[in-house]
Amino acid sequence: MPNVYPDWWCDTVTLYNRYEDSVGEITWYRTVLTGCFWKYITDYNRVGDTTDITKVLLCRVRKSNKYLDCYKWRDLANKSGKFTFNEGDILIKGKVEDTVDEYTDGSRASDLLLKYKDRCAQITESRDNTGAGKVDEHYLVRGI
Repeated sequence: MPNVYPDWWCDTVTLYNRYEDSVGEITWYRTVLTGCFWKYITDYNRVGDTTDITKVLLCRVRKSNKYLDCYKWRDLANKSGKFTFNEGDILIKGKVEDTVDEYTDGSRASDLLLKYKDRCAQITESRDNTGAGKVDEHYLVRGI
């Protein structure tokens, strides 16, 4: 049975995957994903008499043959055209063309997060909701 996604899965997002090689050099890979669902939710965490309130991103991304789990993606010699979701990666709502370079002032990941602060998040967790018996196969991504 083919996936039939809800009409509201209509957002475009730009994903930046972070890769650190064996000598510690960091490279960021950009992928534009379409047909996504993007929503902020409020997360409440109560500890004793204190309640922390956090705005959390909830993003659903349609199943793709370009997706690899993070271990397979890390081992790829040529990562272009493939993507994964890993803690610390960055999602931005909309299509953006920025290049991230940790070694150039004004182009670091922190600069990207600041530039798009009203519509971006760093991934804190992800889940692969694909496979036999799944309806509307997708990847669920959360971030702050």
